[in-house]
Amino acid sequence: MQLKWVAVIFNVWLLLSSAAWAEETLTDLIKRAEQGDAVAQTDLGAKYALGSDVAIDYREAKKWFHLAALQGNALAQYHLGVIYANGEGTPADLKTAAEWYLKSAEQGDVLAQFNIGLMYVNGDGVPKQYREAHKWFKKAAEQGDALAQVNLGLMFIRGEGVEKNPDEAVKWFKLSAQQGDKNAQYHLGLCYFEGEGVPKDHQLAYMWLTLAATNQAHAILDELNQELTAEQIANEQQRAAQWRPTAH
Repeated sequence: MQLKWVAVIFNVWLLLSSAAWAEETLTDLIKRAEQGDAVAQTDLGAKYALGSDVAIDYREAKKWFHLAALQGNALAQYHLGVIYANGEGTPADLKTAAEWYLKSAEQGDVLAQFNIGLMYVNGDGVPKQYREAHKWFKKAAEQGDALAQVNLGLMFIRGEGVEKNPDEAVKWFKLSAQQGDKNAQYHLGLCYFEGEGVPKDHQLAYMWLTLAATNQAHAILDELNQELTAEQIANEQQRAAQWRPTAH
């Protein structure tokens, strides 16, 4: 099977308190942050990272995220990991990024769980350990994270960090594909094409590969266009056109 890891750019800023921002002045937010309120510190750090009501200033963002992270705020810990991973306002330091992602992940932050899993896969800032990667991908996948789900499926297909289990791989590919993840749709289509983890079904393979619309998918679709009848192709193209993603 033509497989590769699915990665996410580390720089993903989260704004969980944006509704509160509309009701609070910057002056009031700074006052609460200076008084030690970890949520306010996190929000202020995000403002500096995004340039919302203030000029972008990663050094200031790092300062406020760090203060909140030291108080155990999981979102601040995640953002501090982003700062160190990308080297924004500070030299890039994947080891320190991994330490903060791990603290956040242990508190249940789904993006931190995914990122630390990916770091264990690649050996970025931590030793390459597929067992640890599997553990964190699974935690994020169980929270509905589509990227974690497809990578968990890859681990089950390959038998990396876990016993090889194509049936389990298909389960996770489906969950991710149903949310609209193109990589998962490709891998699920590939499973139907090759009959790995599911009975071989080239019509279902056609539908999922059509949805994926990747270069790899097009190569297999060219092959299926020679195999399936015009009616079968039309039916699967219609199913793909009518398909809608589901929320996790």
